[in-house]
Amino acid sequence: MKRWTTVLGRGGTMLIAISLALLLVSLIPQIQSSSAKGGGSISAGQFSIVFSPGGITPQQEVQVDVIVEGALTVYLLEINVRPQFINGTFDYGFNLTDLQELLEEHPEQIIWEREVENGEYKRNYVPSRLMNATVVVYNMGSEAAKLDYDIALKSSLAPGDKVRTIAYFAAPVGVVMAVPWLLSGWKQRKQK
Repeated sequence: MKRWTTVLGRGGTMLIAISLALLLVSLIPQIQSSSAKGGGSISAGQFSIVFSPGGITPQQEVQVDVIVEGALTVYLLEINVRPQFINGTFDYGFNLTDLQELLEEHPEQIIWEREVENGEYKRNYVPSRLMNATVVVYNMGSEAAKLDYDIALKSSLAPGDKVRTIAYFAAPVGVVMAVPWLLSGWKQRKQK
């Protein structure tokens, strides 16, 4: 019995130490790896690719801040669109037909979408796996809309929310495991 108490107690103190370490790691601030800031007008029936970082990991977070005058739909799509140098200009090689086909035939590639009308929209997204990401703004209306955006890709040492959740559950379990061992050690010292 004493051996099991010792094993569980030491395991509990290890869980407490690991959860404190994870909690400290989750508090390390994020660094900004890339960003896109700009604005302009988007004509009726047109779209704009405003941010395409390529592959993102669970240690990265996409932060979107969009201000719209008019009506636009903001999408985060699971596609990789890279600019290509064609005929002396940079072109994404992704046109309106491709976008409409993607939205209709492949809804599983839409991570999220939000229609914004005369207002501001902020959203953060942390992927659960390695994936591609592209932020697209689409004007499905009949009038032009003005857009201002500030989009950032931030990287962290570990995905903060997930690591904190593990730490919050591991620490109490560690305490429950360690208390009997600590009490028996305290009783033995008191008897001496």
